[in-house]
Amino acid sequence: MTTPLVVAGAGGHAIARYEEDIKVRGAAALQEEPDLLTYSVEAIARNKEAEAVITYTKGLTNDDYSTNIKSLALYQIGLLYMNPYSESRNDDKALAYFNKHLAQHPDSKLRPKIKAKIALINQRKSKSNQPTAKELLKLADRMALLEQPTTPFDAELTPMSERAISSDRIDDAESVYLILYSNKASSDEMRAKALYQLGLIYMSEYNTHHSNSKAIKYFRMIKEEFPNTSVANKSGKRISQVINRQ
Repeated sequence: MTTPLVVAGAGGHAIARYEEDIKVRGAAALQEEPDLLTYSVEAIARNKEAEAVITYTKGLTNDDYSTNIKSLALYQIGLLYMNPYSESRNDDKALAYFNKHLAQHPDSKLRPKIKAKIALINQRKSKSNQPTAKELLKLADRMALLEQPTTPFDAELTPMSERAISSDRIDDAESVYLILYSNKASSDEMRAKALYQLGLIYMSEYNTHHSNSKAIKYFRMIKEEFPNTSVANKSGKRISQVINRQ
């Protein structure tokens, strides 16, 4: 007879394997498309793309949301649908959202990227056999995807911020965080946290574009504009930390 201990052990192994699969899928999706926001990566990793699309779509229909937020939302939905590691992959839907973006945001800085995505989709549509997300994951180098960066990043940096530093995509991250900050329909807490991440990014010594002056600027913006948020006091301490180490 199977003992309770063996059953528990088997269950624990299954759970561990399930969590590992989530990490592998997320890492593979991100490796394929670095422009995915952390929320989008999590959605693909956990097969919750439909929920993410609903969340992003809410921003599209809200008159209080800024044009930049709507642009970013459309872009993320397109990326979700075109990612080969997504169980909800649908190139036709991706094309529809990308074309909608081109029509509604003709002056967007994302325009060249979106045109490149459309070209890529059209190119792979010409191929008769395209592997499914599950088939691609079987071919993936699990060990390489599961390797964690050894850089001792600040504990308060988000995965997106860490990724920006490690892959030298500071400009992209700054653009996204400033879009979140400038969207006045968002809560003060969310807008302040966007600035806080920028401060942390620029104060990081692992950032090749490290700038104490920029870090202090963003932290001071929080204290002046959002004094009642959870990161206001932290920003004051961060300013002192930056000044003391100069």
